[in-house]
Amino acid sequence: MTATPYPHLGFDPVPGDVSIVSDLTARLRKSAQAIADAHRMIENLRSGSSWQGDAAVAFREQLNGALPVNLKNAHTSLTKAAAALTDWQKALDGYQDRARALDGRAEEAKGRIEAAEGRERSASADPDLRLTGKAFTDEASLKDAQARLDRATEELNAAREAVNDAKTAYNDVIKRAKELEEDHSTDARGKARLLRDSTDKLAPEEPNWFEKSMDWVGENLTDVLGAVAAIAGLAALFFTVPVGPVLLLVAAAAGAATLTSRLSNPVVRASLEDGFTKGEFDADFWNNAVGVVGDTLGVVPGVGAVARGVNGAVRSANAGAEALTLGQKLSSAGGKTWLAAQRIHAAENPLTTWLVKGTANPSTWGKAVDGSVAGAGALTGTYGVAKNLWDDIEHPGAENTAAGMDGFRAGSFDAGGHGATALKTMKILFGAAH
Repeated sequence: MTATPYPHLGFDPVPGDVSIVSDLTARLRKSAQAIADAHRMIENLRSGSSWQGDAAVAFREQLNGALPVNLKNAHTSLTKAAAALTDWQKALDGYQDRARALDGRAEEAKGRIEAAEGRERSASADPDLRLTGKAFTDEASLKDAQARLDRATEELNAAREAVNDAKTAYNDVIKRAKELEEDHSTDARGKARLLRDSTDKLAPEEPNWFEKSMDWVGENLTDVLGAVAAIAGLAALFFTVPVGPVLLLVAAAAGAATLTSRLSNPVVRASLEDGFTKGEFDADFWNNAVGVVGDTLGVVPGVGAVARGVNGAVRSANAGAEALTLGQKLSSAGGKTWLAAQRIHAAENPLTTWLVKGTANPSTWGKAVDGSVAGAGALTGTYGVAKNLWDDIEHPGAENTAAGMDGFRAGSFDAGGHGATALKTMKILFGAAH
């Protein structure tokens, strides 16, 4: 794990490398200059009169196409990008200066905490504090003992107050570092938008809205599928046969697709691997781990329905006296899968049943609890998609809250309901129940 450049803060509030930004800016300016030179040469060739003849005419006709415009637009785009990076370089340098200053203040605050805690330990060990309750034979000894006890108590209280003051000062530095982190993130997102805007004219032709939409869906496929699964799961609660079971199977299928998409991402796999092999249990690890667990649990109803349907069809075929065609076998499996899906859809969540036990109307309260839990899943799933559409609503605190809600839901209600489905499915498959 890479050490933070701000060890006394304990984290890096302003990530980035000024030298890399500077180098990239120089490269962009050099590229812009090369394109400007090429554009100038093209213009000279188009307007020149020293080369005559059919070949010259044909050549100039080619130059009169989109090439000069594209070169000019590319130069403009690269110049804008270089300007945006120059601004970011200056801003990043300033942010990191502030971070170094805060790290120095954090070091001073830690030193004050250590000194204050040492003073507190020394004051706590003062033997005069143990004079309370002792008996003395004369008034002078009693007064002397009381004075010593008062001084020791006063020193201990002052030491404890110094510890609290020192810790408050350190927490104030950390708070300012968190605020700096937020300023840095907001500015970085703004500069990223400027960079994206600067590339608008780099391509000779803009992709149409459908191509852009498909590209966006491809880039955010995991979040989109997760939202579909969560919304379908929520909707399944409010519909009876036949819509409810259909939505249940749709949610399970979307959950399986989400799991596949998530695990196919090398960044996700690397984060999980680093967590289990290197102990890097950071925010990314927990977000990815919660996502994988939630996706896996979401697949259980669909897998259970299919497994129980196929199992029932096989048993029926084995018990029949006549051989069945492949079509008949598939039809039987499909019908029994549909029946299993209806039963799973109608099954109660054991955790919800336990929570509403003893209420005046368990059925109504149970639906309210399940609806609230599924609604929370739909809300976090929708946020996962929305933050990819609008950068302004993307916030580490909101992402951590969503991950926490998903983790709680997966570890409690989903684990209870889907765990019961998995257990019943295993019993049926192994012949323990029919």
